[in-house]
Amino acid sequence: MILRCPKCNNTYKPEKNRYICDCGSVLIVEYSSLQWRPKGEGVWRYKFALPFRGRPVTMDEGNTGMVHSESVENKLGLREVYFKLEGDNPTDSFKDRGTTVVISRAKKEGFKTVGVASTGNMGASVAAYAAHGNLKTKVFVPADTPEEKIAQIVVHGAELVRVEGTFQDCVNALWDAVHDERVYLAETGLNPYYIEGEKTLGFEIYEDVGIPDKIIVPMGTGGLITAIYKAFKELKQMKRTRKLPQMVGVQAAKCSPIIDAWKRGSEEPKTPKKAETIASAIMVKTPFNGRTAIRAINESNGTAVEVTDRQIVRAMKELGKDGIFAEPASATTLAALEKIEVEEKEKVVLVITGHGLKQPEAVFG
Repeated sequence: MILRCPKCNNTYKPEKNRYICDCGSVLIVEYSSLQWRPKGEGVWRYKFALPFRGRPVTMDEGNTGMVHSESVENKLGLREVYFKLEGDNPTDSFKDRGTTVVISRAKKEGFKTVGVASTGNMGASVAAYAAHGNLKTKVFVPADTPEEKIAQIVVHGAELVRVEGTFQDCVNALWDAVHDERVYLAETGLNPYYIEGEKTLGFEIYEDVGIPDKIIVPMGTGGLITAIYKAFKELKQMKRTRKLPQMVGVQAAKCSPIIDAWKRGSEEPKTPKKAETIASAIMVKTPFNGRTAIRAINESNGTAVEVTDRQIVRAMKELGKDGIFAEPASATTLAALEKIEVEEKEKVVLVITGHGLKQPEAVFG
């Protein structure tokens, strides 16, 4: 196993306190060889492709529902549409997949405290898993984070640090803690092992429905779309498939740095001066995994879609009619499905990243 920089191609051996490349870019885990050997249930069913050996800190995350939607198929004239319900995870979002791996490594490396910057979901996930693993947590959140998400953080005993400003300001405060104290960086996008846990979502999609034609994914940091595509590339490496799904990335219209770069033909997202959207979970102005997200879209011959807040709220209500309560960021996938070209025979999976109880008031927006 090595860590590779997607920007300058430098490689590193995994070592304590190595999170990013010397050039400042994130790092991606690579394996010299993999064999398909799933065993057990949930995220750790795929231990053969995860960067951890030993007893993990786990709460039976993964193995989430895959729901076939006849109502969406009938409405749009499609044959196979599925929702992957990541709200079924212990803290109600996909974040738990990466967190179980990151907290397992933190504990094994001897850390007593972990730190994370979050708009809500990742903070709740890290706080819960750290508590379960008998570790302390510092969570840096924007001052305007919804109280529903704050409650889910503080109930686990985490130290909450409210930061005036943006998510990036929270990240800056987190880095200060990591550099000045013995704090493990448990951050989405910045910790290379987090992506490894997230990619198990791709493995589950494969075992649930085979190889979809399209997978529609919300993009905040860009980590999830990177991870899912990585899973399918590894499946191809293991000779489980010759085909790769087209990746469709979705962002809010008023906070879309990844899509803006993609439209320019660039791999370098620019931080917008302003960002505003009801989908707080993906309101990320500086997407750490933007480069790899764009590569996932381009290499898979996929596409990227912007959706408005009005379209997001409408999609939340449509999902509700199908029995699914999704938070705004999750509902972007259905809003995007209605804006892209899909052939009738194609199999499409929409990733519903988090439960609607994360931000329930949004449905009235």
